[in-house]
Amino acid sequence: MDYDADGDEDILSGSYTGEVYYFEATTPGVWKQGVYLRNMDGNVLNVGISLTPEAHDMDADGDLDLLIGTRSDGVFVFENRGTRSLPQWSADGVPLKTLPGDELEGSNAHLTDWDGDGKLDIVAGSERGGAHWYQNVGKAGQFVFASSQALVARGKFMERTEEDGPVGPGSRTKVHAMDYNADGKMDLLVGDVQWLEYQLQPLTAKEKAEKQVFKPKYRAAEATYDQAVDERNSHVGKPGGIPEEVLQRYQNANDVFAPFRRQWSGYKRSRTNTHGWVWLYLGE
Repeated sequence: MDYDADGDEDILSGSYTGEVYYFEATTPGVWKQGVYLRNMDGNVLNVGISLTPEAHDMDADGDLDLLIGTRSDGVFVFENRGTRSLPQWSADGVPLKTLPGDELEGSNAHLTDWDGDGKLDIVAGSERGGAHWYQNVGKAGQFVFASSQALVARGKFMERTEEDGPVGPGSRTKVHAMDYNADGKMDLLVGDVQWLEYQLQPLTAKEKAEKQVFKPKYRAAEATYDQAVDERNSHVGKPGGIPEEVLQRYQNANDVFAPFRRQWSGYKRSRTNTHGWVWLYLGE
């Protein structure tokens, strides 16, 4: 998208840690090193985690605002209070809500005229999988969204192996609508993340014996660690927060337990590979 209105295609990218990066185009196909977008107070713009931004004129004032979907914190609009060529972003994002008053959900939020009525709707992915549609029921130039309607049903969690392969979109879906096959109908692309299991070679007799000797040591270290976790958690939400000495005891217990955890994990024969697929749903 042309972020700075100079006629070339720049790049906006979200991040897992919640920042938005701007890559300015210098010549076609060449971009500068990415920089954080900052709000009008000079602070790094940040909302939620694992976010995906799009730039659209959300308030019909002639410049581009930021529409940001987050992994689990909702969908937000950051208003551009500057100009089209010199944006200045509001300090805080405004969460989008449906007409009934529910906050929009979406690991990404993509503006598109899904139902062909001339108004931009939102199609969105989800942390828990699937894809859904928020119909724009406002007047032309307005954004008033109806409640969510499922486009792709959220799949049930299934433990699957590399040999099994996937059966449909997994979790943390990201969606994009377009006429993929140029047949005049809107299609839907759905990206995901999934984990497929595979098995290591069985433990040898020697490794099994080592595991049995190590098991009581692991359980003892685990019990000490669990006690520190329980102590830390007992202070969560209480006035004054978690005392520093409690946090330190938790950190010490975690440091001691970490090598035990790693060694015990080494005896496990089941592992997972992380995969991501893009699924195509053709319009009918």
